[in-house]
Amino acid sequence: MRKAKLPAGILAFGLMVAACGGGGGAGSSVTVPAAKGENASTGLVPNPDGFAFPNFGSSGSTEVFNENDLVTMFGSGPDVCEGGVSTPCVPTAEAAAWARMINQAREAGHCEGFAVLSAARFAGKESPKTVELLNQGDVTHGIMRAFATQFLKETQDNTKSWAKKSLGDIVATLENSFASGEVGFSLGVYSDLGGHAVLPYAIEYDSPDQVRIKIYDSNWPGEERFVLVDLAANEWRFSFFGSDPLNDPDVWVGGPGDLDITAMSARESGTCPFCSDATAVDKSLLVIRSLRPDWSIETPGGTVTATSNTVEGVTVRPLRSSAPADASVPVDFMIEISTVKSVSLDLPSPTRISGMTPTGIVEIDSPSEQGGSATIEDDRVTTESSGVRIAMSSGNRGAAASGGVSTIAIEPDQIAAQVTTSAGTEVQVESTDETRLVEVVGRDEGNVDYEVVTQSGPTEIARRVVSVDGTETSEVESGVMRGQTVADALPEVLQAPDVKPGLPPASERTIGGVPVTTTTVATSPTSSTSTTSTTVATATTANRPTQTTRPSVTTSPATPTTQAQNASARKAAVINVNVAEWSPGVSDPMSSGFSARLSGGAGQFDSVPGCGDVGCLESLRPEILGGGTDSATGGETTIPVTFTMSGVPGSFSVRCGNGSWVSSSGSGGNQSASCSFANVTSDVTVYIRA
Repeated sequence: MRKAKLPAGILAFGLMVAACGGGGGAGSSVTVPAAKGENASTGLVPNPDGFAFPNFGSSGSTEVFNENDLVTMFGSGPDVCEGGVSTPCVPTAEAAAWARMINQAREAGHCEGFAVLSAARFAGKESPKTVELLNQGDVTHGIMRAFATQFLKETQDNTKSWAKKSLGDIVATLENSFASGEVGFSLGVYSDLGGHAVLPYAIEYDSPDQVRIKIYDSNWPGEERFVLVDLAANEWRFSFFGSDPLNDPDVWVGGPGDLDITAMSARESGTCPFCSDATAVDKSLLVIRSLRPDWSIETPGGTVTATSNTVEGVTVRPLRSSAPADASVPVDFMIEISTVKSVSLDLPSPTRISGMTPTGIVEIDSPSEQGGSATIEDDRVTTESSGVRIAMSSGNRGAAASGGVSTIAIEPDQIAAQVTTSAGTEVQVESTDETRLVEVVGRDEGNVDYEVVTQSGPTEIARRVVSVDGTETSEVESGVMRGQTVADALPEVLQAPDVKPGLPPASERTIGGVPVTTTTVATSPTSSTSTTSTTVATATTANRPTQTTRPSVTTSPATPTTQAQNASARKAAVINVNVAEWSPGVSDPMSSGFSARLSGGAGQFDSVPGCGDVGCLESLRPEILGGGTDSATGGETTIPVTFTMSGVPGSFSVRCGNGSWVSSSGSGGNQSASCSFANVTSDVTVYIRA
């Protein structure tokens, strides 16, 4: 069960919001000063006070939110690290589960983190300027930690209270904050099926009722973007996609409740959600990522869906990172359940759910198109769907179950996992102080009835397999169970594309392309002391970890350290194009009438003239600045490659070397797909198929 309460002010984590002052408090408990109708500005400018690189999802970095981030945010007490030992920190079961929730939630983007961290650095007058920082090392982790603050109870309560305010109240609050020079709030905007966070820094009145809130939008580095508010019409407008925000045919339009703000000060006063006493988490919070927004939640007061939220005590909103609505892109939602003790979930599409209840952290995986269902209570989760995996963590105990009618229950001295297999066998195992992590899996494979898996040592797993006739076999193997890892790869169907549909490739939105050199601020997990070093920028793309075929075990993902690169030590490489898998014939519209370009490189890119038919694709052989290992530093680099076709009537896929096929995305006949090579030291091949 939950133990000690950590002190307030847990957010003293280097580049994070400890340096950010001012503004706000709980929206429902403060008196909103009247707007003066006067222009006001903090002095912040997207360039140089924002990042040069655009918002990215999990595939945009090899880094993950890890145990060092947990220690930096919450300290190394026994509720965070086993035994209170921080060198190294082995996260408790519940701390690891919270980290997995954060890594799931940031799959589609880190816009909240960009807004919060850039505000903190501006308020703290940090050097170097934010625009000079690279997406690597502790800069990346700082963005992740800033992103994670939206899941603190104090932050959630603050956001929810401001969402109840009128547009006029929000405008007045921002005007007064800006007039005092404070960048005191992040701002959330929501369409029907998408959420996005930006940083407001100035306000301009085009007329008494027409207000322009100027924002730093991490999707558009260095550019002047804005939210237009019509106070007379009680309406706001925001361009998510448009390179010209004043002429965006897909502009987001909303009203009160679809726009909110969150005070930076709420994050500073946050408390650890998994290691405080029972009053810290008095409600359930679920993060749902589903292939389609067709899930529903049955409560005693009625049914809640992604588009219908009229049940008292339940709040639904898109997560501030989710992609805009698109049939091919999974969407994330945050569900807050404050007065309901039991809810039933219907999950027709592949879905992953992570969340907090008053007693622990719950996880649900329903990966099949055949769908599944589950019921969540404060202290237990149940499913009758054999294809659904459920898990709960509390303190340093964790249990999981799947493969039959399954229940996980948090009890005073243990967590019990029970499965009734397809053969009718009832199996129960317990997670206790002696056996921290357990999982029971109904197999129904040949003569196998079920198996029980336990974490028998720090890197040792014990597996007991029981056949239908009662025969048992046991084995011990190296590895760690999923319950001990901080990151768990999503099924491919739930992974986000490298670029959100409708947005240009990241390389086209980076300020000045990819800078060759810059200064990076590095901080240790437990200290805010800064050091600087000159580095060469390297764009990185994550190679996602592959799940083991046994669902109870995974390899703990490494957290690579990005080192300085020496451009002169890297080699040039020629990228060849192979269209052997291009299926349409020469006369097919897919094979002609387009303009194609291949680009890539670290620190620079080379492109070739476009071509208009499939016959010339194989002649695209640009030379890029290659990767490899720097002999001076031992550092490595990853080379991004982007293939773009304009005027093509359909999508296509690309594959870098032996990597995975990546589908293109885009709109209006413009399609782009990106893949990457690691350690490029010789000529390589990009494969293209329709």
